[in-house]
Amino acid sequence: MDTNKAVTALSALAQETRLTVFRLLVEAGPRGVSAGDIASRLNCAP
Repeated sequence: MDTNKAVTALSALAQETRLTVFRLLVEAGPRGVSAGDIASRLNCAP
């Protein structure tokens, strides 16, 4: 793994909503989560 690319990619998760979405997707695994479900859980627009 290229360190600079990893830092760039992970820096996108330094925002609370993005990190929460990432966690939801990881927890869901292969079954995934719909955009509407994510929006509902985060109380935001899809």
